[in-house]
Amino acid sequence: MDASTHSKAVKVRFEADAGLLTLSFQGAVNRADLDLAREKLHQATDGRAVSAVILDVRQSTPAYSPADLIEAVEQTLEDIAPKRCAFVSGQARTEALMLIETVSFPYAVRVQAFFDIDAAHDWVSAAL
Repeated sequence: MDASTHSKAVKVRFEADAGLLTLSFQGAVNRADLDLAREKLHQATDGRAVSAVILDVRQSTPAYSPADLIEAVEQTLEDIAPKRCAFVSGQARTEALMLIETVSFPYAVRVQAFFDIDAAHDWVSAAL
């Protein structure tokens, strides 16, 4: 089963058979968009196990505070507990990546940065 949920700034796709969740962000992403992403991932996964996450931010720009990102990542990891998270960006987003890595460490989630979505998919697929 494949569930997709779309909004203006957030697209969520869940491949239930593989346990792969992809969150794609577009435009200026603010705190409300981070909250919406979390709500939509719950709708898409419906309590099913998530083994890996791809965060695709290539078409977006951050309009949230570091504290907003930390809170959103912590809440999401408490909810879904993936093994791997691929962070895909078309440019260096060192601060966001470092925050995600730091928050993910106590949850034993491996985080890796990518510029290429196919390489990210290959890397997370190794955990499935």
